[in-house]
Amino acid sequence: MAVVARQGKHERAAFFNRNKRMPLVCTDAKESKILASDAATNDYFGVSASISGNYCVAGATGKVSSTGAAYVYYRTGNNIWNTEAKLVASDAATGDQFGKSVCVSGDYIIIGSIFQNTGGTEAGAAYIFHRTGTNTWDAGTKIVSSDIQAGDRFGISVSINGDYVISGAYGEDAGGSNAGAAYIYHRNCI
Repeated sequence: MAVVARQGKHERAAFFNRNKRMPLVCTDAKESKILASDAATNDYFGVSASISGNYCVAGATGKVSSTGAAYVYYRTGNNIWNTEAKLVASDAATGDQFGKSVCVSGDYIIIGSIFQNTGGTEAGAAYIFHRTGTNTWDAGTKIVSSDIQAGDRFGISVSINGDYVISGAYGEDAGGSNAGAAYIYHRNCI
């Protein structure tokens, strides 16, 4: 399966199920379109998307004056995706763009919020959410780098796999102006 985030007037995420008899070319793909249940103009739903097993997540950075949100869906049948949850940062603020990057793996989701201002203007942050039951996710654990500074944009890219998460910070300046960095965390250290 692949997730496609479209940009344009109407942002959406689409899922494609490949025909296993034709691994290189699929002429009869089935498409499922998902939308935010509370969709509004300039939400930018689908700006980021990730899928793992029966779960997928799509970011919407423009939600509520660019505070941002991420929507979790669960596959209940062949190309049937049901909304499971809407995730937001526990310390959400206007302009944070929560959902700029998303990644789901098993029962965990990591979401980037590149303009979050905890470490300074546009320092960024990432939030890790854990599924605690059917249709329920915890409030999220916020992570920032130990050397966070204004303009780092921590959370511009995120990934999670097993016990590890990684977050990019393309504005980090340790190697020179905007040289960038990536930070890796083990789940037991968060």
